[in-house]
Amino acid sequence: MRSLLRLVPASLLLFVLASAATVGAFAQTPMGAETPPMGWNTWNKFACNVDEALIRTATDQLVASGMKEAGYHYIVIDDCWHGERDPKGNIQPDPRHFPSGIKALADYVHAHGLKFGIYTDAGTKTCQNRPGSRGHEFQDAMQYAAWGVDYLKEDWQTSSRVRMITASA
Repeated sequence: MRSLLRLVPASLLLFVLASAATVGAFAQTPMGAETPPMGWNTWNKFACNVDEALIRTATDQLVASGMKEAGYHYIVIDDCWHGERDPKGNIQPDPRHFPSGIKALADYVHAHGLKFGIYTDAGTKTCQNRPGSRGHEFQDAMQYAAWGVDYLKEDWQTSSRVRMITASA
């Protein structure tokens, strides 16, 4: 079996995290962080073809290949991990693709010394028509924290709240 990294070199990418942890690291270190936060994201190679087996394999490969030691510490599931919201409005993972749940997956990633991230949209739907966070921002943040999510990738692809800002002369 070929390694995952040989199958997905284009999806192994650097990303800068606009998070409190990143800002804090830069604020506390006069010269900035030694490296920018780096990791692997599912979207470029797999798009919506994601499941927990893929994430576990990517986690294993990131460690076995030496990428973790090189500074790649994040495993991020992009769009399509979402299931529906439960009757109380709580976001749920897709039960077919993530039957063990997101908490179990985050625990697996953490057990390998890595950090875990997922994706949402600021609108009511994600780019792939999954539930977005609009109207559920606090509730979703609490759920992500309970699952052990270290990083949230959020975009505004479907949000009507995006406005063009122009400078007046």
